[in-house]
Amino acid sequence: MVFFTVFATIDSMTLLFAMTGLLGSCAYSLKAIADLEYDLINSVDFFKVYNQAHRIELAFLVLNALSVLPFVANWWLAPIQLVWTAVKVLRGVSGGHQIDEKDVFKPEVYGKQRRWQMAGFFIYLVSIFIYFARAMCAVMDIHVHGISPYD
Repeated sequence: MVFFTVFATIDSMTLLFAMTGLLGSCAYSLKAIADLEYDLINSVDFFKVYNQAHRIELAFLVLNALSVLPFVANWWLAPIQLVWTAVKVLRGVSGGHQIDEKDVFKPEVYGKQRRWQMAGFFIYLVSIFIYFARAMCAVMDIHVHGISPYD
């Protein structure tokens, strides 16, 4: 019983960490798009920030998917997270996140990227509340089972 409780706590904290990273990288990408739209950064800086945010998001997506995999059959959020991960990875592999340098200042081009990032931001924001509740329940489960050094 102790093993399952500790494993659930570690996994819940990993999920919370991954979702926090996803939310932060998505916000970082949205900020880059907004800075480009309002002409606060040039295209070179935009591409540097935008590509870095995309790499960070992919890394946290992999961490999130690996943390969710053990629960795919018995947790309602696991299939949703895995489908979103598959969509984002397929979009990344197919070059859907790429922006041509000559088209970077066109509103329809960065608007499309903004819509994708806002969809991700919404999914991550909803999920982080669920992950936070799960993590707090896992921490409280340690105290309920009496395996905490503070009990």
